[in-house]
Amino acid sequence: MELAPFQVILPPRIKFGWGTLGSIGSEAKKLGNKALVVTGRSFLARTGILDRIKASLEEAGVEAVLFQEVEAEPSLETVERGRKLLAQEACDLVIGAGGGSSLDAAKAIAGLAREGGTVHDYFAGRAIEKPGLPWIAVPTTAGTGAEATKNSVLSDYKNKVKKSIRSDYWVSSLVIWDPELTVHKSPSLTAATGMDALTQAIESYTSRGANPFTDSLARQAVYLIGNSILTAYREGDNREARENMALGCLLAGIALANARLGVVHGMAHPVGIHYELAHGLVCGVLLPYAMEYNLEVVADKYADVAALMGLDTSGLDTKAAAQLAIDRVREINREMGIPAKLGEVGLREEDFAYIIEETMPSGSTKANPREVTPEGVEDILQRNLV
Repeated sequence: MELAPFQVILPPRIKFGWGTLGSIGSEAKKLGNKALVVTGRSFLARTGILDRIKASLEEAGVEAVLFQEVEAEPSLETVERGRKLLAQEACDLVIGAGGGSSLDAAKAIAGLAREGGTVHDYFAGRAIEKPGLPWIAVPTTAGTGAEATKNSVLSDYKNKVKKSIRSDYWVSSLVIWDPELTVHKSPSLTAATGMDALTQAIESYTSRGANPFTDSLARQAVYLIGNSILTAYREGDNREARENMALGCLLAGIALANARLGVVHGMAHPVGIHYELAHGLVCGVLLPYAMEYNLEVVADKYADVAALMGLDTSGLDTKAAAQLAIDRVREINREMGIPAKLGEVGLREEDFAYIIEETMPSGSTKANPREVTPEGVEDILQRNLV
């Protein structure tokens, strides 16, 4: 069988390991002298992480300008305010520190630094024409993989649209992935972000765009996350579990950046913005339903997922082994308190038409291994009603 050509896009440098945040000052100095530090509204300040970043930057002679306005799902208006502050302060570097929302906001602020239009223009499809400013990703949640991708997921709350702006220019200049920063996360946030990461690993493994390079990363991500997520949820200070989750998240992020995802992420964006639900929670709920939808075309890969998650598949045919993986996902959800159906958190049948309309054009939906039809999306939604 001939190997189809593929390309790989990933950050040029990644520093991974417990305590690596301490190097942010010296690393930032290689890229600029004045950094816009983009964060959420309270977590980094409350946990002391922001103070550590500021101290390291100051020691290295890098001036820090703080932008602490990123909400749970970054809006177009937030990015525009960040761009304005970046220009006013003449910053030559952006640092995004926090969860996927902070990283996506930082990515867009840096990426649009030299563009002439508004963020609304690029959200509507205007092409990115120029490289932006260098930016450093400092993730503090093992979930989104945003540190490794070239797209920024933003929300237009007025029109209830959530989608990505993307450009090859937008890959981070450096990732500093310090798993120690994740020990502060609550069990509920660990559960939601962890299921986002597991979904990304499984969807990138089964995507139409999957290739041998992404498969190797996605399989390792499934192994690391699938065997560590419950320990991280139950024992937040367990170093091995937190390191495994962080590495699994990073690998899944690189895999999805190059293979794309599937119908879970196609549906999660409209569902999340419409009902104001955490992205990872929506992914966790939808994942087993999407796996059932795809079972007839990727049973072999789901059987592999089952084995990677530590399940005994000996003596089982492919479909039965694949079903073990689906059952295991539901079991993990149940043990972490993630709802079994979206109906438990607000899904209504009268909203189906909107969700289907927003799901169908998604690049994630188009990358799903089984062709996704409006009827298929409706069936998944129907099964999520209570």
